[in-house]
Amino acid sequence: MNDYFAYELVSTAKPLDNGRLDIVFRNGRRGVFDCTPYFSDKYWSRLAEPAFFNLVSVDHGTLTWPGDVDIAPEEVWRDSISVTTKAKQ
Repeated sequence: MNDYFAYELVSTAKPLDNGRLDIVFRNGRRGVFDCTPYFSDKYWSRLAEPAFFNLVSVDHGTLTWPGDVDIAPEEVWRDSISVTTKAKQ
C-alpha cells in the first residue's frame, strides 16, 4: 500500500453544528471539514437534512451515509481545516 494514501484516510468523523464534521485521520491529524458546499449538489443534497447528516460513518477511510452517499477521503484531507488540541496537563 502506498503510504501517501494512509495519511489521508479518515479514521473517525463526528457531526458538529452547521454541516461540519470533526475529523481524525489515520495519521493522527485532526481537522474540521465543512460539508455545506456539497448541499447544493443533487447527489449530496440530503446532507443538508440534520437527521441524515448525523448518520455519517467511516467505511475504509471514506465518509459515508446511507444510500451510497460518500465523500472521497482525498477531498476531506485537502479541504479540512487542521485543528490542534491542548495537551493534557
